[in-house]
Amino acid sequence: MASNSLQWVHILRAFATFAVIILHCTIASGNAFDIESRSWLTASFINSNVRFCVPIFLMLSGVLLLGKEYSLKEFLQKRMSRIILPFLFWSTIYFFMIFPIHGTVTQIGFDYFKAMKGGTCYHLWYVYMIIGVYLFLPIINKWIQRASKNEILFYLILWFGVLMIDLPGVNRLFTRIDWRYFSGFLGYLILGYYLHKNFTITKNRWIYALIFIAGNLLTFTLTYFTSKENGIHNKTFYSYLTPNVIMSSIGVFLLFKDVAIKDNFITKTINTISKYSYGIYLSHVFAMMILPKIGIAITTDFTFVNIFATAFLSLVFALSVTFILNKLPLGKYISG
Repeated sequence: MASNSLQWVHILRAFATFAVIILHCTIASGNAFDIESRSWLTASFINSNVRFCVPIFLMLSGVLLLGKEYSLKEFLQKRMSRIILPFLFWSTIYFFMIFPIHGTVTQIGFDYFKAMKGGTCYHLWYVYMIIGVYLFLPIINKWIQRASKNEILFYLILWFGVLMIDLPGVNRLFTRIDWRYFSGFLGYLILGYYLHKNFTITKNRWIYALIFIAGNLLTFTLTYFTSKENGIHNKTFYSYLTPNVIMSSIGVFLLFKDVAIKDNFITKTINTISKYSYGIYLSHVFAMMILPKIGIAITTDFTFVNIFATAFLSLVFALSVTFILNKLPLGKYISG
């Protein structure tokens, strides 16, 4: 069971885990673009409200991994083995489920290699990204340990500024200065660390709730109007590296920070989801693919119900698969 001081981390990780499943359950309705369609509007609204999921995973990594003492060898052995082995296992599962398998063993091996270069399933992009971030993390951790509050804030201001400049229209302001050093997902880890260390939560959590809601509404509104103007589903403001998503991520992070739940059953459920969150992330698309094949499909006239019911069933299925894998001999190495 999680210690009381970190219980909020497990609560937030479990929440983000369910949020990412909800996000992927909106894809079918969201991709059927029709600006006047109630189904598309509902899916887009729900999608806009859960974009914080990936940033929160990264921000929590910053809370747990930055500012700590560990050797390079210890970090790489512990983190990379936990990430890579389950990733390879599930990548192989998705390869045989999604890609056409034909030809000789050599040809299949070549096709597998090509598929692995970009990912055998759409959601696995996250693993490629997190591997790159983790390789750099021991280096940035040394800086974090010695940096002052203002130095960290200086980095975050530049990071946010570069992301602002990268927006359509605003990107005309780019100069020849190479800003890439202050861009990318690494900023979320530093942001999580900074907020954790420097924000004491008061009773005024409604302020953070408003920040969260405002970020979500910006995402939905900007997506709606840019899509309407272009006549296609414009996903620019769905990007995790946009100011609107950063805003909603900050809001939900601070909203949950230091929250405690006393109910024993709820706490155990949350801690279980948190413990197996990586395995759930890897396997939830497998669950979404399998459920209709075994006759479990939610197809009501209400998009909201379809999305949330499918997401809940996928969570339960993915958690069950991960739990069972974990209990098999050597299963803990591939379960996630």
